[in-house]
Amino acid sequence: MIIRSWRAVAASQAVIDEYVAHLQATTFKEMAALDGNLGASLSKKQIGDKFELLYLSYWRDMDAVKLFAKGASLHDAIVKESTQKRLESYDPHVEYFEICGSSGDLPGQLHN
Repeated sequence: MIIRSWRAVAASQAVIDEYVAHLQATTFKEMAALDGNLGASLSKKQIGDKFELLYLSYWRDMDAVKLFAKGASLHDAIVKESTQKRLESYDPHVEYFEICGSSGDLPGQLHN
């Protein structure tokens, strides 16, 4: 299983609430319809008066990620214009990690 990670900064909890509503109404549903998508999550960490966001999406393999990227560079973040306007800043690139062991209720989990 592949984890695709991306980071951003939000100016307030209100921005995060709006972004989560957007993700639940559109992005999460769009991604769930893609073959090989195993789910996604958004986490936050407060730093002073701002919030660092960590977006993780879970994929069966890199071929599934390629379908999501639709020909774009696999290392470039796909950030909708409406999302760009919401966020204070965001990383233009993503990182990938291959899960080699896990526990709990992770999608497509491997137990060692």
